[in-house]
Amino acid sequence: MESKKHVCPSAPLYEGSRLLGIVNENNEVSILTEPMEIDDVFIASASKGKLPEQKFRFTNKCVKSGCKQWTGEQCGVIKRVLENIEQSTIKNELPECNIRSECRWFDQEGISACKVCTSIKYINYIS
Repeated sequence: MESKKHVCPSAPLYEGSRLLGIVNENNEVSILTEPMEIDDVFIASASKGKLPEQKFRFTNKCVKSGCKQWTGEQCGVIKRVLENIEQSTIKNELPECNIRSECRWFDQEGISACKVCTSIKYINYIS
């Protein structure tokens, strides 16, 4: 049985979420040096206009089977991205990241996940 606690690097905004990155003008995610604790003021401000998850990336605990993306054994998001991403968008260098040691995607797919991480925006897939 898995004992390591993982965090999701692309969680929806809900209680306990921390700000991991900001979607920049190139439509890529600029990862913060350290995930930022957020409060109700941030949530209210971020919720104006587009969905917060379209402007920001959040991290929160991986809820496994409590998530639509869970395949029963692993996160389906990073698997689909790695299978479908255009090779030209894969980075050679790893972005700075303070959640790597507990990241679900890194634990599951290794550095391949890190090389595409900044290209991934949150998508609420319908199961």
